[in-house]
Order: sequence, then C-alpha cells, then structure tokens
Amino acid sequence: MAKKIHNIEGIEFGTASSNTRYGSRDDSLIVKLPPKSKLSGKFTSNKLRAAPVQLAIQNLLNLSKENKILLINAGNANAATGPNGLKDVKSYCSQIAKDSLIKKENIIPFSTGVIGESLPVKSYLNAFRSAMIATEEKNWKKAASAILTTDTKPKIVSKELKIGKTAYYVTGFAKGSGMIRPDFATLLSFVFIDADISQSTLNKIHQDALSESFETITVDGDTSPNDSSLLATNGNLNKKILKGSSVESRLAKIISEVFKELSELLVEDAEGATKKITVEVSQAKNLAQAKSVAFTVAESPLVKTAMFGSDANWGRILSAVGRDKSVADIDKVEIKLNNQPLVRRGFIDSRYSEKLASKEMKKKDININISLGLGKKKFKALTSDLSEDYVLINSDYRS
Repeated sequence: MAKKIHNIEGIEFGTASSNTRYGSRDDSLIVKLPPKSKLSGKFTSNKLRAAPVQLAIQNLLNLSKENKILLINAGNANAATGPNGLKDVKSYCSQIAKDSLIKKENIIPFSTGVIGESLPVKSYLNAFRSAMIATEEKNWKKAASAILTTDTKPKIVSKELKIGKTAYYVTGFAKGSGMIRPDFATLLSFVFIDADISQSTLNKIHQDALSESFETITVDGDTSPNDSSLLATNGNLNKKILKGSSVESRLAKIISEVFKELSELLVEDAEGATKKITVEVSQAKNLAQAKSVAFTVAESPLVKTAMFGSDANWGRILSAVGRDKSVADIDKVEIKLNNQPLVRRGFIDSRYSEKLASKEMKKKDININISLGLGKKKFKALTSDLSEDYVLINSDYRS
C-alpha cells in the first residue's frame, strides 16, 4: 500500500455490495471519469475472452467526449457464459448509461471471479446503482479493496513527478493472486494520470509500461480470460504533455515505475506465496530465448516447490533450462542463486557449497541468475514459490 496516495482530480470512486459471493463485503466498483479523459485498454490473449472483455474492447473504440464510467465487479468472471453472458453485461451497462445520461459506449465493464457461472445481473446492477450514489474523489482504498478475490490485501501505488512548479500525479491499483501469466497485463489493473496526453502517446506509454512490468510476472502459468489493464488520463489541460517532450519521457518513466511496483505487489501477494523469486537470464542469443528460458524456470512446479521447501536442488533449475526448446545444449550454462555458484559449464560448480546455498534458500527474496553463454540479450521474470496453501486455495475456490 502506498504511504501517500496522490489524488487524481476529477476521478471519482463508489463501492457497494452485491450480497452474492462475499456476503456484505463491497464487491462492486464504479469509477467516473471526466469528459476530457482519455483511456487506453489492453486485454487478455486468452481465446476464452470473457463477455465484459469483449464489450470493453468494443466500447473503447467508440468513446465520445462526455463522462466515462468503469464498472468492475468481483466474484463472478462472466466468462464461458456464451451469448447470455454478453447479453447480461450489455444489459447492466445500458441501465447505468441511462441512469447517468451518457451513451452506453462510454461504459467500460470489467469482471473477475469464478468462470462459467451466470452473472446475477439484478444483484450487481443494484450494487452499481448504490455505488453511483456514493461516488467521491480520494476513495482509493475502498476502490482497491472492492475488486479483490483471493488477494489478501489491496495494492495501491502512487507517485509524483515535480517539474518546476507543476506536479504530475500517477496513482493506480491492481488485483490478482492466482491464474497469473499475463501476455499483456494482469488480472485487473487501473492506473490514472493527472495530465492531458494524446491518445497515440497514451497507448504507447501503456504498452511500454506493460512490457517492463506485468508481462514479466508469472504465478502459475495460467492466463485469465478476464485480464485487463486500463491506463487513463483525467484530461487536465493545465498539465498538457507535448509529444516528444522531455516531460513526456519523464512522465512515462514514472508511469512505468507504478506498473512495475504493482506487478511486484501481485507476486508478493500470490496465492500461498512465502517467497518472491527473480529469474534473470543473460547472454541469450536473442530476447525470445531469454524470455522463454526465464519463464520455463519460473513456471516449473519442481523449481517452485524446491524454493518453498528451501531445498538447494540446483538440478531442478538446470533441468528446466535443458528442457526449454530454445536451448540446443547446456555446455555453456552457468547458474547462481543469490550470487552463490551452483552450475558452471552445464554441471556442478567446483565452488558450490550446500551449506551456503541452503542458507540463501531460506531468504524471502531469491535471485536465480542463469547465463546461457550464447549472446548479449537478457530478460528478467518474477514469480513466487509454490506452497500447500496454493493447492488448498485453488482446490476449494468455489466453496
């Protein structure tokens, strides 16, 4: 949670309970954005795209210059629900648009929760209407909490960029603890900017930020059908960003930092996680190889369980590298764990110490460095360990 949350002028939040999966806990969020706001959305690569994702993509292409509203519900993914699922999300979006006197295309829906269950439209519609009445600025903590599912805590990151007498603020929140292997973003992420940025620049900043953050993390190798990332400006004309200016590049860097910190918070709060693990692959022949090897190791159940058990089983790491299809041989592979040598030239390093390696394995932050000895490209993946709690959470998720 951010120590100081910078407010984004003109962005309002309202929350309420649908009284469905989570009882009386708020599980429905409305975000109101001003007419001059601009939105950039990135969505799941999973071919099982949830109904709200389908409608969100469509509506983002047809936004008009009036107020925009985000509708986010937790507890029901409205995925794999067929034509009825799309009909349901269109139904409550149309109702909220009518209530708000704006075009239905300016309503952008998001959902997270159980896949394959019909959406209780009336319950969520009533919740959204209640949330609409309660909207106000500075409601960040309630907003971040309302979208949680198996997360244990809300995740908010907020930063300030001061240039002369002008302060630019970037504040965002995200959720996601399981079914995380994004090819674009995360389960749900919402980041807001106190500035006016052109649509093309906003889209580029968004994609660049994603490639350095959410696209580098994995918890269990699964990509959700509801994954969504939204980057929005409030359209503050007093803070207009000129394309190609130094202010743009500095602000883009701050936005990227917000995305990175949010992605790290997701991994730290991964289902059943006790450790944060960084897998850094270097000296790869190309970026594709570096990324492939990093994720092969980061998603290996044997590697992840060894991390949980603090077992310095370097053979599991080397085996994962060896089975990656991009690796032709392991003769040049070197592996270190928190700078402790494990493997050199494809077999145990003569400097290896079981005692020192085991000591490092007990730490909460673990760095696995893998050198392929083939080129100059590198990639860093972030993951968590795999514990009994992860199995318990996911074997009992719908109960």
